[in-house]
Amino acid sequence: MKNPSGGQNLRTFATKMVFVSIILSLLVSSAVIALGAFLRVLPLPLLEALGYSVMMAWIVGGLVTGILCTILGNAISKLHESQAEFERLSKTDTLSGLANRRAFNQSFDEIEDNASLAIFDLDRFKAINDGHGHAAGDLVIKRAATAIADVFGEFHCVARLGGEEFAVIVRGGCRKDRVILIELARIRVSCLTVNFEGKQLQTTVSVGVADIGPSRSKYDTFAAADKALYLAKASGRNRVCQEEDLPISHAVEGLKTTLMVAS
Repeated sequence: MKNPSGGQNLRTFATKMVFVSIILSLLVSSAVIALGAFLRVLPLPLLEALGYSVMMAWIVGGLVTGILCTILGNAISKLHESQAEFERLSKTDTLSGLANRRAFNQSFDEIEDNASLAIFDLDRFKAINDGHGHAAGDLVIKRAATAIADVFGEFHCVARLGGEEFAVIVRGGCRKDRVILIELARIRVSCLTVNFEGKQLQTTVSVGVADIGPSRSKYDTFAAADKALYLAKASGRNRVCQEEDLPISHAVEGLKTTLMVAS
C-alpha cells in the first residue's frame, strides 16, 4: 500500500535538494569565475561568463540532482513497500492465509465491547491426518479457512490459532446477529467437500462462543469460549455452544482431557 504523505515528503525533499544544488553550483562557479577574472584568464567577458554559469547551474545542477533524487525516492518507496509487505506477512498464517496468533492478539487488545469471541475446532481432524496424510489435512484446513473467512469478510478478525483451531472476533451488532454469522460459518464448513487424490473428504466444526467486555480479561474470555467449545464437542460436535449453555457445575472442565484424542 502506498503512503501518500510519504510520497509528498519525497517530492518536497527532491525539490529542496534541486534548489540547494543549483545555489551551491552558482556559488562555486561564481567563485571560480571571480578568481579567473582576478587572474585575467577568463576566455569570456565577466558578465557573459556569469550568464553561462547561471545557465549551466540550472541545467546541470538541477538535472543531475533531480535524477539522483528520483532514484533515491524510488529506492525509499520500494523500501517502504517491502517493510509493509514484511509486516503483513509477519501477521499472516502461511498455510491458511488468515491472520496468525500475533495479529489476532493485537486485534483482541483493541476490542473493548460489543463483540464476541468464537473458537472453531475441526471435528475428528486427527482421523483425516492419520487416514489420508498431512497433505490432506493441510488441504482441509485451507478449504475450511476459506469458508469461514468468506462468511465474516474483512470487517471481523478471522485467525488460525494453530493446528485445526480457528478464532474469530465478531464485531458489532447484537449478540443474536453475531451468533447467526457464526452458525452460518459452521454450516458452510459442514457443506464442504474436499477432493484429495480422487477421494472426497468432509469435515465439520464445533464452536464455542463468549462475549468480549471491558470488565472481562482476555484470559477469562478465552476460558469461557474454550469451555463452550468442549461442551459443543461433548454434545455431539458440529454445533455452536455459547457460554450461557454451560452447566452451573464445573463438569465441563473434565471434558477437555477426555475429548482431546477424539476431537
